Parts: sequence; C-alpha cells; structure tokens
Amino acid sequence: MAQRVEQSDKKLFRALLVIYGISFLFPEYLAPLFVFIFYIPFLIHFKKTGRNAKLGQLGKAFMVYMTYMIISAIWSDTHILSALIGLLWMGCFLTYIETANIINTKQKLKNAITAVNIASGTIGLIAILEFVTYNLTKYTNWFNFIIANPLYYEFNDMIFRLFPFEIVNYPYPSRAAATFDNPLILATFLIITTPFCAFSSIYFKHSQNRKISRYCFISSLVGLLCTESRGAYIAIALSIITLLLSNKKIFKKLIPFMFILAVGIPLTFALRYKDGTGDEFLASNSNRFAIWQTCAELFGENPLLGLGAGTENIHREIISRLGINRTHAHNLFLEIATEGGIVGIAMATSIIIIFARNLIKLYKLKNNAYRPYAVLYTSSLIGFVMMSLYEHTLQSPKEMMIFFILLGFTEATLRMAENSIQLAADEKNSFEEFNENDYITDEEEQAITK
Repeated sequence: MAQRVEQSDKKLFRALLVIYGISFLFPEYLAPLFVFIFYIPFLIHFKKTGRNAKLGQLGKAFMVYMTYMIISAIWSDTHILSALIGLLWMGCFLTYIETANIINTKQKLKNAITAVNIASGTIGLIAILEFVTYNLTKYTNWFNFIIANPLYYEFNDMIFRLFPFEIVNYPYPSRAAATFDNPLILATFLIITTPFCAFSSIYFKHSQNRKISRYCFISSLVGLLCTESRGAYIAIALSIITLLLSNKKIFKKLIPFMFILAVGIPLTFALRYKDGTGDEFLASNSNRFAIWQTCAELFGENPLLGLGAGTENIHREIISRLGINRTHAHNLFLEIATEGGIVGIAMATSIIIIFARNLIKLYKLKNNAYRPYAVLYTSSLIGFVMMSLYEHTLQSPKEMMIFFILLGFTEATLRMAENSIQLAADEKNSFEEFNENDYITDEEEQAITK
C-alpha cells in the first residue's frame, strides 16, 4: 500500500511536468483544461495521503480578490462576462495551488523549472520560424513559405465564431505570436520564462539540465525579439540586468547574451519600419496615451468600485469615446484600478505586499541558501512589472497560468525554506535542504567540460 502511494506521488508530479511542458503549446481556450482536469486527481490523492492543498497568505489574498471580481458582476454593465472573468481567474489559479503543494523537494523544483524552460524554448523556436519565414518570403524571390502567425489563426477563427460575444482574432504576419493570440501575450510569457532559462543554464548542477536550459535561453531570447515589442525589450533587458548584478558568476556567463539584445533590437526595428516612415510607431504611442487618459477618467467617474471585472466595459468606453477598437487599458495597474476601483486597488496592494515580504524572507532564510532562487523570481517579476506598464499582462488564460506558476514556484521554495512543506511518506527520510553544493561552481563546470 505504501509503495502504491509513493508511485502515485511520482505520477502526480510527472503529470504536473506534462502540463508545464505542453499546455502552453495549445490555444488559449484549451490550455486551462489541463489544469482543471488535473485538479481533481490532485485533490483526491492529497486527501488519501492525509494532506491539505494549502493556500498560504498569498493564495488567500488572491482568493479574496478573485471573489471580489465575481461580485463586481452585480454593478458591471456586462454581468455575465464579469462573473466569467472572475471564474476564469479562479480556474487558472489552480495552477498556483498545484505548483505550491506538489513541488516540495529541491529535485522537483529543478525538474519543474526545466519543464518550463523546454516549453519556453519550444515556443521561442516557433516564434523565430514565423518571423524568419515571413521576412524571407517578403524580401527574397527564392523563398515562398510563411508559417501561420498566430500558429492557430485559422482554427481560432472557426472556434471564436461559436462564442456568444466578439473575440478579436487578428493575424500578425510580421510580428511573431507563436502559439499565443498576439505578440504581446507571447512577449509576456517569454519575459517571465526567459530568466528561468538563463538561471538554469548557469546554476543547475546536472550538465544535461544546463545544456537544455542554455539552448532554451537562446531560443526564448531571440523569440522575444521576434515579437517586435518595445516594452518587452525594455522588460527583458531589466530582467537580465537584475541577474547580472546579483552575482559575479552570472555576470561573466550572461554578459555575452546582452550582445544578442544589442544587435537584435536594432535589427528587428529596421525590419519593422523598413517600408514605412515611423507613422505606425507614432500612432501606437498616441493611441496608448489617449487610452490611458480615458481610463483615468473612467476611474475618476467610478472611484470606489470601478466598472467591474473584465475588459469589455473598458473596451466599449474606448470605442465610444475615442473611436479606437482597443480592448483594454494597455497598463495592468490602470486596468486593475478601472475595473476594481479603490477597493480593487487595496486588494491588489495587499497581494503585492505579501509577495514582496515572501521574497524578502527567501533572500534571508537558511544562511542565504535560497537566495539564488529569490534573485531569479525577482528578475522575472521585474520584467513582468515593466511589461505591465505598457500592456494588460493578465488578460489571457495562458498569461494567468504562467504568472501563477511563477507565484507557485515562489511559494513552494519559501515553504521549503520555512520547513512548512508537506512531504510524501517516501520523501520524509530523504528530504535535503538547499545549500551551496546545489549550485555548480566554475571549477566543477571546467572539470566536467574537460
């Protein structure tokens, strides 16, 4: 019986790795299904083994905020959509619960991060192929093949017609979107995951993990460049700089990759505006400023409770007041304020405070043994926050999923550092704390290379 339980624990973890590895390769409306379906055997197994799916302070704060989003359907002009958005958040939040509770040893954490890296690298490669085939076809006479961009554009077109409300489905032939609905959503995903690839390619002790992560890092970084997103370029540069400044070893290993950004950013800009005068650039900025001003006005008109959850209320007002068919505030924090009002801001602020406090703990606990992971999570978060200044970075299911995976990794690592994890029967005697020996040294790497 004990052996059967132990095997079930391993199967549960392998299933989680599969979700990390393949769910982001599917369309937005299919990816969350992996998380929803997996939650049932996850709960059953935890109950059988006498464990609880703990939320933690961060999880509880999010539950309060998501409940408020559902309640906001009462005063929203789009009652059903607002309630559905709150429920969608709760569904994607299951990713956080599964991650925070299943990942309870350092080996599981490393394997889970590697699974995310593989997904990131694969998606980055798809983005590169989309970008390259488009530009080769456009600027050469000997090549004539373009990969669909987004990859599921035609399929999405058929599916979206079945929905009772309008969903924007634009092609983006020149700007890579890979398996996501648009380039900015892809950029958000890669901004969170690329630092994980960089971190693993330097710190992980197992040579295979390091090599896989190194290839994924290059693929993710170049794939991010192929989105041609100005905000994403700034965000990823800040993320990598955060890693560079954290440690001399990281600085030596990562500084060459800054040249990819130094060469790639001007190159993608040159290709994007090769046939134009920059009018698109100026129009995009002008529209954003106008949208931000309109959302600030909407917040002033509905300061306490906001318009209600979801982008549709804001979408209607932007069309009505500006005549621009844009679906959201193009700023996560302004989106939260406009949708939720002062009450929503207060709840979001409490989440930020709890998360910041958890990160600070992670920096200091167990003689700084977990500090490299704290730096990693900080790096991803800095990139995400910077991208959020230009974009509504939690508008799609896959954006929510990867965001909650980041939070889940942070929570799982903190529980290991605080000794508050729930171990399976076969893990209790074999559990080991993180220490300096878990991170490969230059001498060890040189010896392996030789």
